[in-house]
Amino acid sequence: MDIIITKGGIFGKDGEIAVGTELTVANEPTGWAGRYEIISGGKEGKTAVTNPGSGQSGDTPRTALEVLELAGGNFMTFKSEAKKLLGEKTPGTKDEIIAALEELATQP
Repeated sequence: MDIIITKGGIFGKDGEIAVGTELTVANEPTGWAGRYEIISGGKEGKTAVTNPGSGQSGDTPRTALEVLELAGGNFMTFKSEAKKLLGEKTPGTKDEIIAALEELATQP
């Protein structure tokens, strides 16, 4: 794969690699995260992951029922999505958030 260096702080045997330098590498140099971009070859065998219900700009916000489905996963993701619906009144505990979302889901 080919990458281009976009930020300084990457050093080779001859010193710092200049910003704008294009390199061919066998594997993605994840240790350089944020300081390079893949310009070709890095997508073979990979599938793009999208989350249309994430509530991010331009996306349709999740419903209370969709957020309740997240309760079994990562708590911070669940709480973040719940806060988008409940606002500043979002409770602090998981059980209280679930109760608030269930109440919201049953309201017309």
